[in-house]
Amino acid sequence: MMDFFHDFQPPKRSSKVGMLLSALFGAVIGGLVVAYIAMRFLVPEQANVLPDSTPKTIFPPSNEEEIPFTERDLPEYQDTAIVRAAQKVVPTVVGITNKAKVYDIFHGRTILRDRATGSGVIISEDGYIVTNNHVIDGASEIWVTLGEEEIQAELVGGDLATDLAVLKIDKTGLPAAQFGDSDKIVVGETAIAIGNPLGLEFSQTVTVGHISAKKRTINIGEQAFNFIQTDAAINDGNSGGALVNLNGEVIGINTAKIKVTGVEGMGFAIPSNLVKSITSQLIEKGRIIRPWLGIYSGGDVDEALARQLRLPVDYGVIVQQVVPDSPAKRGGIKAGDIIIALGGKQTKVFADLREAINQHQIGEEVEVVVIRENQEVKLKVVLEEAPEELQ
Repeated sequence: MMDFFHDFQPPKRSSKVGMLLSALFGAVIGGLVVAYIAMRFLVPEQANVLPDSTPKTIFPPSNEEEIPFTERDLPEYQDTAIVRAAQKVVPTVVGITNKAKVYDIFHGRTILRDRATGSGVIISEDGYIVTNNHVIDGASEIWVTLGEEEIQAELVGGDLATDLAVLKIDKTGLPAAQFGDSDKIVVGETAIAIGNPLGLEFSQTVTVGHISAKKRTINIGEQAFNFIQTDAAINDGNSGGALVNLNGEVIGINTAKIKVTGVEGMGFAIPSNLVKSITSQLIEKGRIIRPWLGIYSGGDVDEALARQLRLPVDYGVIVQQVVPDSPAKRGGIKAGDIIIALGGKQTKVFADLREAINQHQIGEEVEVVVIRENQEVKLKVVLEEAPEELQ
């Protein structure tokens, strides 16, 4: 019989120490396997947890009020007086649309149609706006554009002599422009024009130039205007917009430019001091009440005319006609007289005469010096309120 265990070495018996070490090793390995399975599959969100070394966000939590851009510190290249002035005034510049009634021959009815667009400047938070009188002249309705909002405006009053008008919209809490002292501007200082050139598609456009001259007398139609001259670009649609200094103060209301081939950079603005005076009167009374002399001018005397007529002066305003029942008539002024002074102010041209009259009050007696038959004559005239149709 074959012995199956023949030629095989039977295993030796393990010692007790070896068995203990084997058991301990197995326990460690098993524990590590169990821990890995638990971390990997049973608690997956903890498997890749690392210490947070990323910086905290600099933006405020969403539940806190966001800081407006204009209150943050601008980078150095943007932190300029021009940028700060524009940020201050741009929100106060609005669009003005002059709507007129026209007859639609195809449908046989009257419709409203845009007649002209211009600019305006908010002068009080309760809705008063200044613009040019020529922007709203002849309008059936006037609309003001504030961003995406369009609001119908009421005409408070207009003044042809200064080309200013005041509108009112039913809205409060508006940003209002701050006006500066136009008498303190300096030729050569930076000037910023803000308005809506070529329509509302280019609303609140900012252009930059300089003060070219402090006082320019320009005749437009039958009116003589005293303007600030600037080379900041002023185009159609800028009328009624703001001329601003580097302090963010409105120093003028843009109103006109010279349109002559080959001439550029000659724009004009109504001085802010005049704007403040006229707008306050329009808001208070609805019109401007001015003192009145009561003459029609026949032109100004110059050197050539003085030589031709052998006059003792080479300046002055020729009286073509005296209005009946006027202060001039009662004061003894006659047609053919040459007014050379009023109230102690020399009147070389008609604009000087108008300015001299406006410096006095209604009911005030003023001395008028005229040349009559080559002789100087002094007269006393009491100024009266101008008829409303002549305001």
